[in-house]
Amino acid sequence: MVTIITGTTQKPTSSDLLKSFFQRHNELDGYLYIGYPIIGTVDGAYPIDSLWVSPDKGLVIFNLIEGKNIDGYEEAQDDCANKIEAKLRGYRQLVNKRKLCVEINVITYAPALMRKVDCDEDYPLCANDNNLLAQIEKLNWNNSGYYEALVSVLQAISTIRKGKKRRETTKPESRGAKLKALEDSIANLDNQQSRAVIETVEGVQRIRGLAGSGKTVVLALKAAYLHAQHPEWKIAVTFNTRSLKGQLRQLINTFYIEQTSEEPDWDNLHILHAWGAPGGGERTGMYYIFCGTNNLEYLDFLSAKNRFGSTDPFGVACRKALEEATDPRPMYDAVLVDEAQDFSPAFLKLCYEMLREPKRLVYAYDELQNLRLQSLPSPEEIFGVDEHGVPNVTFRSSEDGQPEQDIILENATEIPDLL
Repeated sequence: MVTIITGTTQKPTSSDLLKSFFQRHNELDGYLYIGYPIIGTVDGAYPIDSLWVSPDKGLVIFNLIEGKNIDGYEEAQDDCANKIEAKLRGYRQLVNKRKLCVEINVITYAPALMRKVDCDEDYPLCANDNNLLAQIEKLNWNNSGYYEALVSVLQAISTIRKGKKRRETTKPESRGAKLKALEDSIANLDNQQSRAVIETVEGVQRIRGLAGSGKTVVLALKAAYLHAQHPEWKIAVTFNTRSLKGQLRQLINTFYIEQTSEEPDWDNLHILHAWGAPGGGERTGMYYIFCGTNNLEYLDFLSAKNRFGSTDPFGVACRKALEEATDPRPMYDAVLVDEAQDFSPAFLKLCYEMLREPKRLVYAYDELQNLRLQSLPSPEEIFGVDEHGVPNVTFRSSEDGQPEQDIILENATEIPDLL
């Protein structure tokens, strides 16, 4: 059975049909990635439409075509094969002397054609399930002993330690020791953490884990991945602890450069404190932007505390803003919230109202460690109901081939405070 991991894609129809094909063929094995990986090149980000890795067939790149125009598909096959090969050659565990031990195949899948097309056998083009299966059955990988190493490389997400001299440290509290611990945590992301990075929900997604389970690293990687896939999106990453801002920026910058060989567009990718204050620049925050955009009264900490008391002044301020915003103006295409356990539900609802449809909100939290001494309520309670009384957000049960809405990170991957 093939495990399907669904990232963000600009080819939804052909992606869904490809997933359906693998769901119907339980005799096949391995991992199918949609919208992953992204290859950094001299020309910037190069996203792969879909990639399947199998212990029997090797690595298969799917070049997906949404419509019926197949012009230039041979050149597209060459491009993606060459870029994947160049990436994999950077891993010594996949190379024997000068030979890459991974079989790389490329298939163009154009389901809208609905008919068999004559093509060069070196450039297979499949238009339906029958000829796709026939093409797959022709494949054979003689070096299947490299399968586990290949899966590990693909699931590692980040290779920032590749080519670097290993850090040797003597003082456990030094900055170098903390950087080494951070690099180790990133290099050792497990399968569930990798899945949390790639899988993209067209709606609300929740990531839960204990302290040290890698939530901040996952969110930084996810922000970089979404920005690389959709550089035109407006994305916000928000948090409670002010010292986290520099760390998040450093992580996102590093991950994005690795994936695209370019700097992030910080005009479209915003790292913002939850509260914020007047003055612009580093002082801007989500609540402050919401108030300014919707012409609402902004309250700083002292004003909110004096008016509402010290129990949860920020939560009450957010609730007041939501009540007064009759028609909130959406600003973002995706919002990622770290340390959500430290916020009241009103702040998460405020972030939700700042989103354009389909309201891509990702919030990560630790149910056992928070400043409010209470767990976050269910998504139905947080995000309310529509005019018909139907919950705006309901987490569906996990379905094969669909991205998970509720992900639990079980393994510890502690990241140090570098600031």
